Amino acid sequence: MKFGKKRGLTALARAGGCGSKIGPEDLRKALRHMPVFDDKNFIYGQGTGDDAGVYKISDELAIVQSVDFFTPIVDDPYTFGKISAANALSDIYALGAKPISALNIIGISCALGTDVIGEILRGGAETVAEAGAVIVGGHSVDDSEPKYGLAVTGVVHPEKMITNRGARPGDAVVLTKKIGTGILSNLAKAGKNCPAGSYDDAIESMKRLNRTSAETMVELNATACTDVTGYGLLGHARNLAEASNVSISIKYSDVPKFDGIESFAIKATKGGGERNFNWVKERLTTGNDISREQTMVLCDAQTSGGLLVTLSSDMAEQFVDKLKAKGNTAVAIIGRVEAGAPGTISVY
Repeated sequence: MKFGKKRGLTALARAGGCGSKIGPEDLRKALRHMPVFDDKNFIYGQGTGDDAGVYKISDELAIVQSVDFFTPIVDDPYTFGKISAANALSDIYALGAKPISALNIIGISCALGTDVIGEILRGGAETVAEAGAVIVGGHSVDDSEPKYGLAVTGVVHPEKMITNRGARPGDAVVLTKKIGTGILSNLAKAGKNCPAGSYDDAIESMKRLNRTSAETMVELNATACTDVTGYGLLGHARNLAEASNVSISIKYSDVPKFDGIESFAIKATKGGGERNFNWVKERLTTGNDISREQTMVLCDAQTSGGLLVTLSSDMAEQFVDKLKAKGNTAVAIIGRVEAGAPGTISVY
């Protein structure tokens, strides 16, 4: 099902995809009011930028839980459903866990038509099935601004999960998808011409699960991981570096990016990208040859982005080779973990 511009889902939202999330600085301030839960089996989820919560059931089993939903980033409802589901599942994959079930979360007006609602849910259900999980229920509210996502449950061995806390100086830093989805979706929403082919490539990337990347990083003993979504590459790199008490250096030319986005980076990152930059700027050092446009590309709010993974140098090469052999041509080593001030990022 396709919509013309006048009926497009994105026209009903102030911001789209992960760009609609509360900014990282404001969220941290709000979360200061949350109590700390004292439960020995609550083994992960109350730290810096944790991707999901983990509750230990036994010495061999823990459940992993996360919830993610957002406003439309594309006009087609079926595609919106697929992207939203892939994005929600990513937090489970970031811990090296296996998703097993999900609950739908949808807010939408029936005035759009129940066929539109059905297409969103169908797209989400097909992606959940692709992940090897099942949808066991959900909840809906009447909302003039559409929103859709999932609450996902997964399982993992408590001693084998990969968190954002284990990066070590000397590790290589790998990114598994191209960045620039926020820039391209903002251009499309504004009716601007996107760089040839890049927007379609971005949609395909956002629909793709991080399942293969997660399974491969577990196989190769990755030291840390997070997924790159609404806080941009630099924001999520800061979270990982802070949680691991390390610094991260990134080589800009090695970062996989959608073609032709740099010239649009400043105007097309208004809002989410600006918030991300303001949050990381005090922790960020850039080389003299790194432009403001390039910096904003790295701050662009991603939707259903790739995994940011740290591995030993030899394992990183194997990781890239294995993913490329499985059809992932975007994956690349983009930097190194350093023994610098915790949470700091340098771009050169």
